Amino acid sequence: MKGTLRWSAVGLLVLSATGAMAVPDATVTVVRTAGYYDTSYQGGEFTLKGSPWANPNHYSPATLVANGLQTFCLELNEFLSGQPFHAYLNTVAINGGVGGGSPDPLSIGTAWLYKRFAEGTLPGYNYTPGPGRAASARELQEAIWYLEDELGSIGPNPYIAMVIAQFGSLSAAKTNYNPSLANFQVRVVNLYGIKPNGDTDWQARKQDMIVYLPDGGMTLILMGGGLLGLALVRRKA
Repeated sequence: MKGTLRWSAVGLLVLSATGAMAVPDATVTVVRTAGYYDTSYQGGEFTLKGSPWANPNHYSPATLVANGLQTFCLELNEFLSGQPFHAYLNTVAINGGVGGGSPDPLSIGTAWLYKRFAEGTLPGYNYTPGPGRAASARELQEAIWYLEDELGSIGPNPYIAMVIAQFGSLSAAKTNYNPSLANFQVRVVNLYGIKPNGDTDWQARKQDMIVYLPDGGMTLILMGGGLLGLALVRRKA
């Protein structure tokens, strides 16, 4: 299981001078694009639209689709009804799904796989839209859910084998992602519903997604607003 968290320095979301929650980093929608996912399956790929995070200099053209970026979900028991959403960057899934804590830190294995996917360099992934890509998307989604403790078991999966080879063991691949130690920037996108007056509906938590921030996220720090990195300290349970 992932380590218990204690918070330091920076809170879950940056507060404004008035004490209200910070503005969202973006207002987004999430759709499914034909040819990029298995239609018999509820997992990714998903197309995240409206975000400022799809840097064409770092995301592969194969992962920038229909004016959006391709991503995957982290939790088995949260959904995407009631669009659009307010989106905030984080390094944790807020509710944590069925197997993680609440919040539940992103694993280093998931972050590493998504970075390779976003760059278009994930070995064995079929980036050609159609049945082959849909099959690859399902395998990668299941690997992500397994690394995030959303699935208790999994059959043979090339991406699980890949992270075990990369990090030395499954338990090491499930270690909490730390951006400063990993030396690359992947973030969880926490999605929330929007009230009729335009405020964030903090009770309407939606499915959490993943994004790649090749510039370290500094552009987003200057955008005025939400969380751009948690000061998390992990200790083993």
